[in-house]
Amino acid sequence: MDNAWTAEYWRLVLVVVAALFIGVLTGYWYIAWLFPLSVYIGWQLYQLFLLERWLSSGAKLKKAPETNGAWSSIVQQVYRNKRLERKQKKRLARTLKRFNATASALPDATIVLDKSHQIEWANQVSEEILGIDRKRDSGLRIENIIRSPDFHQWLKRANLSDDLEITSPADENKTLVFRKVKFGKGQVLLTARDVSQRVQLQQMRKTFVANASHELRTPLTVISGYLDILQDTQNLPENLHQPVENAKSQVQRMEQILEDLLYLSQLQTGDLPDKKVKPVDMATVLLQQANDLKKTLANKTHRLNLDVDKALIVRAVEADIISVALNLMKNAIRHTPAGSSIQINWKRDQSGRACLEVIDDGPGIESNHIPRLTERFYRVDPGRSRETGASG
Repeated sequence: MDNAWTAEYWRLVLVVVAALFIGVLTGYWYIAWLFPLSVYIGWQLYQLFLLERWLSSGAKLKKAPETNGAWSSIVQQVYRNKRLERKQKKRLARTLKRFNATASALPDATIVLDKSHQIEWANQVSEEILGIDRKRDSGLRIENIIRSPDFHQWLKRANLSDDLEITSPADENKTLVFRKVKFGKGQVLLTARDVSQRVQLQQMRKTFVANASHELRTPLTVISGYLDILQDTQNLPENLHQPVENAKSQVQRMEQILEDLLYLSQLQTGDLPDKKVKPVDMATVLLQQANDLKKTLANKTHRLNLDVDKALIVRAVEADIISVALNLMKNAIRHTPAGSSIQINWKRDQSGRACLEVIDDGPGIESNHIPRLTERFYRVDPGRSRETGASG
């Protein structure tokens, strides 16, 4: 670089010396300066012309113009940057090829949408389960391919945590779950997973539970009827009273388990009747439930203490929230020894949200059981559950 600019410096010195020499010899200083400067400017323009023609031809090394000075340095810099750019392009091409191979191997359909929901990229699986032609449909809006009103509304929503489950537009026998992630400048990464097998298993389980419950309900009803007859028999031997009562208790427990199975199946499949959400006066509900529990014989040995905010109202399905509250209080009573004190609180927590607390002084649950409490029919202590009649 220094040598290049040194050459340019000496060219300018030569122009000045030539102008002075011509001026001294001729005495025409205007012409003396004009002629050397014109030659110098013409030479510079010619070098610029050669550089422009070389760049237009692709800036290949073999076609580089023969020059020196600052122009030689410029040619070298341009070629060096061009070579670096080619390396970067090759590296990016390899990265893009590797990304396409990786994305194509994903089991889920993956689509990249721009801010207008036009398809920018899609993998092979999207063709199979969504019917998207990656070449033909590139640049089309995704709404023109997936013509589902639910999908259109879901795509417009800003909430990214909500998934959408709809029938595949390419195969009505397939069920897909869509997810979306925003990235870049308004772009959306859309994924679709085939969950048809899971849906079929849920339907099979629902059918099995319904059929099993129906088939078991009839013999249980018959057995319960005969046990009622035996209990009402006046001349039943004394030694059979206790076995009949035990059998009746077990029949009632089995009936309750069947009811739990049916309700659990409805919860898991979402096949629940429409319920209206309305304001619920939880303070009144809790006071009424506590009074009812105190009247029962089994609960006279427990102390129920209430601390409720009567002004705190919650919007909910009344029957469901009452069921939850009653279940918590019954469990506290069932799993604590006689003489225990149970505290029931209904008030706002530190973050201002409505909070229902049922606190007892029983043995509690060990920390290793906490992650499994939401499993179906899971019991912390199976022996204790048999004693209390709980189903988990």
